[in-house]
Amino acid sequence: MDVVYVREWEKQDQVRSYVLPTPYVCSWSCRNVLAFAGPVQGPWSDASLVRPIHVVDPDRPWDVHSLCTQHGEDIVALEWDPSGTQLLSAGRFGEVKLWSMKDYLVNDWHLVTSVDLDGEEIVTLQWLHVGGRLTLNNMNMNSTVFNEKITHQSYAPSLSEFGGKACNGWVAVTATGMVYITALSKDGMPTTVSECLGNVRSRVVVADAAFTVKGFVIIALSDGNSMSPVKFYKLKLSNVNEKCTMHIEPLPSFFLRCAVDPNKKEKYTNVTHVKFEHREGVEQVVVVVSGTNSSTIEVWGLRNEPVTLHKIFQPQAPAGKQPMAVKWGSLTTIADRPLVTALAVPKLPVQSSNLVESKGYDTKFFNGSALAIAFQDGNIHLVQRLTLHTLAMFSLDSWQRGLDETSAKRQRLSAFRFLSCCELSGTCCGLMGVDPGGRLYVFRLTPSLTQNVDPVLPIRHVVSLLEYCMLSGWDCWDVLLVVGPGMVESVIDKLTDNYCQQNPALQQIHLTRFVAIKAALYRLTNNGGGKSADCYAKLLLNAISSSLKALLRPTQLGSQDRGPSEKLAVLCSKSTETDLDKVMINLETKEFVIEPATLQSLQQLIQWVGDFTLYLLSLLPTQQGMPNRVGSTLLRDAQFLQMLRELLVMVRIWGLIKSSCLPVFTATSDNLDSLQLLFKLLTKAWMCAKEERLSIDWDDSLVDECCLLPSRMMVPNLDSPPPAEGIMARPQSKQPILVQVGNAPGQTTSLMMSYPSSDPMWRSGGEHLSHDIVRRVHLGVSPAEDVKQCSRCSSTSLLKSFAKTSAQKAWDQRWARQCLCGGQWRKVTEDDD
Repeated sequence: MDVVYVREWEKQDQVRSYVLPTPYVCSWSCRNVLAFAGPVQGPWSDASLVRPIHVVDPDRPWDVHSLCTQHGEDIVALEWDPSGTQLLSAGRFGEVKLWSMKDYLVNDWHLVTSVDLDGEEIVTLQWLHVGGRLTLNNMNMNSTVFNEKITHQSYAPSLSEFGGKACNGWVAVTATGMVYITALSKDGMPTTVSECLGNVRSRVVVADAAFTVKGFVIIALSDGNSMSPVKFYKLKLSNVNEKCTMHIEPLPSFFLRCAVDPNKKEKYTNVTHVKFEHREGVEQVVVVVSGTNSSTIEVWGLRNEPVTLHKIFQPQAPAGKQPMAVKWGSLTTIADRPLVTALAVPKLPVQSSNLVESKGYDTKFFNGSALAIAFQDGNIHLVQRLTLHTLAMFSLDSWQRGLDETSAKRQRLSAFRFLSCCELSGTCCGLMGVDPGGRLYVFRLTPSLTQNVDPVLPIRHVVSLLEYCMLSGWDCWDVLLVVGPGMVESVIDKLTDNYCQQNPALQQIHLTRFVAIKAALYRLTNNGGGKSADCYAKLLLNAISSSLKALLRPTQLGSQDRGPSEKLAVLCSKSTETDLDKVMINLETKEFVIEPATLQSLQQLIQWVGDFTLYLLSLLPTQQGMPNRVGSTLLRDAQFLQMLRELLVMVRIWGLIKSSCLPVFTATSDNLDSLQLLFKLLTKAWMCAKEERLSIDWDDSLVDECCLLPSRMMVPNLDSPPPAEGIMARPQSKQPILVQVGNAPGQTTSLMMSYPSSDPMWRSGGEHLSHDIVRRVHLGVSPAEDVKQCSRCSSTSLLKSFAKTSAQKAWDQRWARQCLCGGQWRKVTEDDD
């Protein structure tokens, strides 16, 4: 367990003291966005903000967005929704607010709705299950087939609308034993119903909620007294006449082992944590009981036990079948540990046998089967969920003693050397935590934690997690934390081999995610900028190709023949004709007719295709013996070159309809047919690349003609974006990075290289010209309109869409949720200038 960075929330040379720090709450979304809330007035908080929630992109921890919630009391719960775009916040006395990202901007939020739970003190808050989940099969890690390694399980939603559609909402348990279910209608209006858990109201101190395969909600709770039982209830929700109804059924409970042990019942008196070991697993529960100076941790599990029948009823029992009853049984107990201050359970759904796990993590893969426990002495333990065997440990106390800090600051932090809250990331490769002094910690958790393991195992584990992110749509930033520079090539090779073994339909579905993950991996190496740029160019060209081909329609709607795009692909895959006009003769050009206004609205994308083809061909003479240069992997990819040929044919046909939509080139001769020349050279390069040899011997005539390209046409300059400033843009180090609010650490490196636009991006004075990476247009030095920026690659785009045609709107909508590289969009404010 390594600490990646520690975030200082206090300003420099500003020291304040606290007597009773307010506990923090935190949450980590599947899009790798962190949110936490704490004291009303912290050393870094703006006095004008009332109960703020702080939203942080972990790749840019110094860039914080504080959301003023206007909660009347302290915030006691934060929960991300499954999509990672909405956030629930709960005040101490019954005020629940739903926040949503505005236009998917990580630093722009708005209030969707607010619900008051009659002033009840909220103990726990959870989103309702929306049905279905992907499970990583721990026992099939060696398999190369996605469907065997990552399986889809049919989970019934907790609350369904008409037709079985899942209904969004949340469940809350209060301190008086009430449970509240809030359902959201299609227009976002909340409807809340409440029931009492049990026959009468009773005191509840800690509680948790989990969900079953059949859609039931299971509630575990305790009144805080170790002598009282830990109780369980099953909630069955239904939607009758557009009204939510709830049926509550009590389940078997259990008494803690420390309560029946005469040597411990006086020592451990308070139940401080009750947690299911997974949100979608009700078979195990973790209970923490604390005393004055120490804690004990107990793990309980459901098991089937035979029921002995009275001899009167034995003749009526089926032959050979003994009745079974589900009961709670104690699995593991550890005692005499320091006070537990925080407990985090895994989010990654892992399918494995309890027998394998109980023998001591024989698979050497801890993700999804380990708990993170923070103690008051500053130690953080990662333990196996069944045996509670320690897999890794980190000491905040010893680490902070080694910091070079002033004596006053050291004295102030001495009381805060523990985490008041912590949470694991989606893939369990990262752990976030906040101490009572307001420091944010992010830890790197390597999937293979045992000693002397097979060197292939870490590669296999990382590849499995990346494949899970590919299929589930989760952001893979936390997985990249554990990928060292020496592992990148092996991980990419293994990931590519597994991807190529899938059926073509599955490859096409996940192509965009696959290429984006490869690009992110290449950016982790010092010499991977060229290959990373090739991946981004491939992403963009695939998107342009699919968008332009989607505009084509067959002349006869009921025809069973191939569509125009399919006919074009077949023709370009077989024809070696270098004359563009002769290729057009074999096509029915009337199938390629599109409205002129639509073609004109997409001219910038067509221009980029032409500029990119010209730039790529101009690099061909310099590729010999330079595998890491920009364009090296693309010039060896026959499928990619064929896609470019298809686009040039389509552009040529559309030029007959609307000449102004054609790409514009600056040529030395007025009689030069630029598209014809590019198509001829591209066809020759494609013919060399499709031979599938390790080293391509380019035709001498092709190399000579490509060498003459800069003298015949002006080759566009490389579009160089601002340097990436994130944590991933810095070389990995075992030493943590210390950052402060608003102060980005130095030594940034630009590992991403983008592909060209038609104009140089830097003026002589050093001013950077903003470029819209989505619409492929220049915005100038100071754009007049609002701009959004990617938090990973620092690329920019206009915040507001000015599209007029449906094709242009569809293109803008494609990148509304995230950047081309998969990063989060953030709104550029005046403070960023």
